[in-house]
Amino acid sequence: MAKKKKKKNPEITERNKKVAIITALVLGGAGVFVSAGMGIKALDNHAATLITDQDPQAHINWGMGDSGHIWMPIAERDRIERNIQASLKGAKALNWHPLYQASKALAATGWVNGEPTARWNDDGSIAIDAEWRVPFAAVRNDGRDYIIDFDANVLPLEYAQGQSNQFVIHNPALPFPGAGNQWNEPEVHDALRLLAELESNDLLTQIVGIDLGTNRDHGILHILTNGDARVIFGGGPGRSRPAEMPSSVKLERLVSLQTKTGRIDAGALILDVRGQDITMQRHEN
Repeated sequence: MAKKKKKKNPEITERNKKVAIITALVLGGAGVFVSAGMGIKALDNHAATLITDQDPQAHINWGMGDSGHIWMPIAERDRIERNIQASLKGAKALNWHPLYQASKALAATGWVNGEPTARWNDDGSIAIDAEWRVPFAAVRNDGRDYIIDFDANVLPLEYAQGQSNQFVIHNPALPFPGAGNQWNEPEVHDALRLLAELESNDLLTQIVGIDLGTNRDHGILHILTNGDARVIFGGGPGRSRPAEMPSSVKLERLVSLQTKTGRIDAGALILDVRGQDITMQRHEN
């Protein structure tokens, strides 16, 4: 006699579907994705291997520099990891909530753009990916140097004056906006774009910062060099000011001066590259 086929229990079938969906859950904004290539039963069996009585461990994919090394300071990495692990206290595997908590904890640090993506690993740990904000310069305000990225987002790093090892932007008109926020001042963005242009022309080695100017001269950018000199550049890249040469001409002049004299400031105390002719004030003997 043929063996009678056992009828499926609808409650068990429904439970299997729920476990399978939770197993394949990936938190990236509000997106939930289920692998189409894996059957419900296989997903259910795989899910069982993830269950653990311990808090899940978070594994963060840190940003890498051109050299392949993690550029994030170790102390800051430790702080971020502690915050994320604290958010996972008492968390259970196969649940969307730990993924949400881990993503939220990393987003709150001020180190990333947008919402980080968190997902379950096969071993029950959580992997977190993010678009990292990379230090680009520092803004000096009230005797402190606050680190910002290229988009002027303030990172959760600040140093005593002169201790940041970054190009320093001086004399912002707006006060410190707080870590995680943007230093939304046009002249700060001008300074960042100028630093990027100087970098693309291999002119950064002798530069220590950018002065935005004060009062009526705010927005007239001065390049500060390691020879205690100032190069008056004027308006930032793409900003035209009356009687000034285009930014491209001013940059060409700096390249030419470095080639001819070995110095971007030509050895002068003050060098002005804005007008029809280059003018300079030399150091007193």
